[in-house]
Amino acid sequence: MTGASLDCVVVFGADNVTHLCGYSRYYGGPSALVVGLDGERTLAVMKDEAIVARERSFADEVIGYGERGFGIDLDPVRELVATLSKMPVVASAKRIGIASEIPGVDTRLLGAISAEPQDATKTLHDIRMIKDWDEIERIGAGYELCWLAQRAVSENARPGISEIELFTLAQSTAQVAAGGPIEYLCDLLSGANTAEVCCPIHVAGPRTLESGDPVVADIVVRHNGYWGDTAETHTTGGEAAEAREELLAILEKARTELVPGATGAEVFGAMNTRILETFPGGEFPHHGGHALGLTSFEDPHIIPSDTTPFEPWMVLAVEPGVYFPGRYGARVENVFVVTPDGGVELRKALGETDGGN
Repeated sequence: MTGASLDCVVVFGADNVTHLCGYSRYYGGPSALVVGLDGERTLAVMKDEAIVARERSFADEVIGYGERGFGIDLDPVRELVATLSKMPVVASAKRIGIASEIPGVDTRLLGAISAEPQDATKTLHDIRMIKDWDEIERIGAGYELCWLAQRAVSENARPGISEIELFTLAQSTAQVAAGGPIEYLCDLLSGANTAEVCCPIHVAGPRTLESGDPVVADIVVRHNGYWGDTAETHTTGGEAAEAREELLAILEKARTELVPGATGAEVFGAMNTRILETFPGGEFPHHGGHALGLTSFEDPHIIPSDTTPFEPWMVLAVEPGVYFPGRYGARVENVFVVTPDGGVELRKALGETDGGN
């Protein structure tokens, strides 16, 4: 802020608010956060959310805007803008930074004040790529829920159960453990369907497992605003089990390459070469991983075109896989924190387990 000669920064939207003051709420209304030059953070939420926001955020002040109730005012953003424009730090600002996830709200705010705007979107994007410890803990909480869901798949993957039943068991296991609603994404493939990689190519359906079928589960959970991500190949032996072991070795090699200065393009190139050399005739048709945080698929990415240098405290999900059309596929995925000594598996970084699949 000082470098850009800003008097304050105003950010709009759930992810921006979660990032800068830790507030996340299931089905919350439009929200904004004002950060002054002194670092003081003022969170603005709908009136009925204010009590919860005071308990669940680390904002210095919480303001409730509008009237009590939901769905009565079809334009709550109007009251949000009016509330912000009356705040002394905003009303008196000569230069103001703005980042918004709510379409049009930045224009409405600028129409109500006289400050010169500065787009803060890129700056916030760059800050988000490097995780603070509290963010790592939140990602870790989502990650742990993913592994609980994976355990439910492993324990119930037996002949006669359907893909959609496993999909639902995984979701309910994670949600009950979380103690509240979660956001949930899942690729759940079985038998020859495992060669179809992921949604939207294959979506969990009524197919029931047969004896010896592999199951690929890629489970992604958001809890308290942050995402965890996992993939596992559940097998009782056979080709898919052997492929899983080879992929775990490739994953371990990729882990050692997650160091500051390395790039997603470099890690992808090495991973792709190892997969194709290890599995003649196999395909590797997807990315090799991506960062996690406020979204489940964020920068930087482990793909051929991403040359963003890794930095310490980036959090990356790494997921090698191999697929033989019409036969089977296999994929594994762990989450790592970038360090000078290579990636540290997230559960190990948090001191929970030794890490690994």
